[in-house]
Amino acid sequence: MDGWNRKELWTKRGDGFSVEVSHHTVDITEVSEGPHRWCVYAYIYPQHAMFEEFDGSDMWQDAALRLPHHCGPSYLKWHCDDEGKKTSVQVGADYNHLGDDEYTHMECSDDAMSVFADAEKLMSFLSGGFNAVSTDDGL
Repeated sequence: MDGWNRKELWTKRGDGFSVEVSHHTVDITEVSEGPHRWCVYAYIYPQHAMFEEFDGSDMWQDAALRLPHHCGPSYLKWHCDDEGKKTSVQVGADYNHLGDDEYTHMECSDDAMSVFADAEKLMSFLSGGFNAVSTDDGL
């Protein structure tokens, strides 16, 4: 399978949104860092109440910052249909920040239960708690 990279995805759908956990590996050069990369993404669709709060591509906008992501958002992308109409906004966070070396050694979903716990918090937030202000509770 020369030249092919593997990526694993776990997805859970909610009312007007979905949450995705992503895992892939990279070649590493840092001794303390492992090869595993974990990310959690929210896909927010037009029927969700938060969709209209997003404006532009700045990942540090207020709507993105309200989401309970690990160390805040590190990714924001708009998805559009063939006519250019926005169909979703994807907002996510990776687990490869300064001090996140432990996550880079989590090889499988059983090892990464804390990542999945964060994804469940995001599911809960988008399921109805999105009017509350997100607090930094260690994510």
